[in-house]
Amino acid sequence: MHWGREMKKRQQDGFTVIEMALATVTLLVGIMSISAATLRMFQLGRQNHEKVRAHNAVHAVAERINSASAIASQNPDTWAQTIIDTYGVGGSVGAAFQVPGLTPQIGETRVGKIEIITNETKTDAELGAAMSMPRDLNGDGDALDTNVTGDARVLGIIITVKWRDKGVKSQYKHPLFIMGH
Repeated sequence: MHWGREMKKRQQDGFTVIEMALATVTLLVGIMSISAATLRMFQLGRQNHEKVRAHNAVHAVAERINSASAIASQNPDTWAQTIIDTYGVGGSVGAAFQVPGLTPQIGETRVGKIEIITNETKTDAELGAAMSMPRDLNGDGDALDTNVTGDARVLGIIITVKWRDKGVKSQYKHPLFIMGH
């Protein structure tokens, strides 16, 4: 009888191999889940940081364009041409800009782009932005002019930042209007 009680006691002491295997598997699944969640949080944090950089860059460019517009509006006859000569393709500042910390998409040299709308007949679909176009930009009572550079009272501007990170393409687009008087 003494021997039987010892056997029972030994069987009840400690963990079996199956119990240890199940506990180990459960622990490993938990560690892998925590690792995956930590990695995903790191990726989301980096993506958020990039979006903030893009947002800040776009709004800084918009502020510079608004300031230039206010200065150029002192001469309404050349206001639109002054803006285009400054922020258009080949302008003194140019229509492209870099954003530190963001990588241009493949085939592009710059991350940021400024598009000045001088064609009243363009639609939102053609522009890829919600601007309520076509729109009368020169105040002549119709929205039929294809080039209002010489007499524009309002110019549409689309500021876009396109970047990539580890093969993922991202974009932030900001449409706005500036007034010349």
